Amino acid sequence: MKAKIIIYTITNLTIAQQNHLRVQLIGHNDTSLCGKYKYIRNGLLDKMKHIKPNRGTIIAPTKEASEIIKLLKTHNAKTICYDIQISEKEFKK
Repeated sequence: MKAKIIIYTITNLTIAQQNHLRVQLIGHNDTSLCGKYKYIRNGLLDKMKHIKPNRGTIIAPTKEASEIIKLLKTHNAKTICYDIQISEKEFKK
């Protein structure tokens, strides 16, 4: 299966911009009323197959990778992409 390795860095962004990007990309747990209610806010990666080997690196199928790259570019993150071949069973959803 064709896939892409997406390497990105967000150190050029402010802390608020970094957090906003992380919420949209990875999601977060939200609480209200002093922790009485808990909500799971899903991000873009929760909806697609991917591998996240470490911070700043995502391996995704080519179709899904275009959405990830588009999100990173809208937040002005620095990205580098490489095309690879990988087994489909390596991906988790």
